[in-house]
Amino acid sequence: METAILKIILCSSLLIAIYYLFLQKEKMFRFNRFYLLSAMVFSYIIPFVKINLPAVSENKNKLIFEEITTQQLIQNTNQASDFDWMNLIFIIYIAIATVLTVRSLISMIMIITLKGTDIIYQNQKVRLIEKDVPPFSFWNKIYLSKNYFKDQIDHRIFLHEKTHLIQKHSLDLIFVEILQAISWFNPAIYFYKKAIKDNHEFLADEVIIKKQFNIKDYQNLILAEVLNAQKISIINQFNFNNTKKRFIMMTTKRSKSEKFKKLFAVSAFAGLSILFVQKVYASESKPEVKSETPEIATEQSLKLDTIPKKKIVQNAKLKENKKVPAPPAPREMKENELPIPPPPPPASEITAAQFPEGLKALRTDFAQNFELAGLAGKGTVKCILYISIDENGKTTDIKAEGDNQNVNSEAIRTMKLITENKTWRPATEDGKAAATVFKLPLAMNFP
Repeated sequence: METAILKIILCSSLLIAIYYLFLQKEKMFRFNRFYLLSAMVFSYIIPFVKINLPAVSENKNKLIFEEITTQQLIQNTNQASDFDWMNLIFIIYIAIATVLTVRSLISMIMIITLKGTDIIYQNQKVRLIEKDVPPFSFWNKIYLSKNYFKDQIDHRIFLHEKTHLIQKHSLDLIFVEILQAISWFNPAIYFYKKAIKDNHEFLADEVIIKKQFNIKDYQNLILAEVLNAQKISIINQFNFNNTKKRFIMMTTKRSKSEKFKKLFAVSAFAGLSILFVQKVYASESKPEVKSETPEIATEQSLKLDTIPKKKIVQNAKLKENKKVPAPPAPREMKENELPIPPPPPPASEITAAQFPEGLKALRTDFAQNFELAGLAGKGTVKCILYISIDENGKTTDIKAEGDNQNVNSEAIRTMKLITENKTWRPATEDGKAAATVFKLPLAMNFP
């Protein structure tokens, strides 16, 4: 998951950078709107897309699972577990996402519940509200102050707000608000939000200018309106923040390089898809699976050995002629001699943790996702994976032991990938769920 989040941030940042460098100052507002929305959707989807690629024919390396049985090391439940920072990070993420979601919902509720009178003005729904606020639009209504509407609304202002409704700009804003709430950690999302709101104003202004209204008078009207503007992030309204940009775009002429910049922007999607998509290389041969039965081992913090329980024979009859020898009398201990320790207690009953689809599926998924390309070695390179699984069946840590660090790193990456969203059936000790370390030996043959 961490890799996917990093890809989302990088991909969305690169695409918004392309917008600000090449597209922002161009008078192609409809294309820019499409680009911004597509860039957000693309950035959040592409890291989860997988493509299957053919195996590299030159690579003769072969991944096998050793004949050594897979082991599970039961961790002592009495041992204090390390603090799980991932749980804390997840709690912080949920808390902030919840606050942002609630804030957005409150903003929408505040708009919808504004007290006023609903009327139809020039075939458009309008709500005349008591509060003295500048005109704004949301969803399918234009909101006007009763005092403002008393002296018939200026046609240019009305047409500006109506354009926001016709072009469904509220949908864009709601979408980016939701995306911001669930991915507040992504700094690029705030630049997308600002760029989209600016683009909405450019689109509405473009309609006014095409009606051949006097640009100078329209600019003076905008300046008068922004003096009373308020800030609600989910609506389109007049404000100071983008007024200068709007005035510049009103008089900007179309550039001759528009087509080239459009082509470059579209090409960026293709290039980034190759960079951020998940690549899965097909395996030329199936992995060799030697053993299916896991072996359980135990000790204090990591128990190393399981002592089988001895069967107790009850109601055993003694032969009449055979006398039961009396227990030997305790002999006197010599000076400096230690007593013989008692026999160890019988081992506790333990059941192994199980991968959801079974051990064979775990090995098969691992072999299919293990990337052989780029690895080098001589003869047989061995590696042992240690997969820590908590009492709830979640994978908490993965470590590798072996002489080849590249193989170790790739083994850890692959195992994290296939266990990321999997819930194991946890191991049990004396009928209670227990943390476990799953030991998986593997080897690679190099020609």
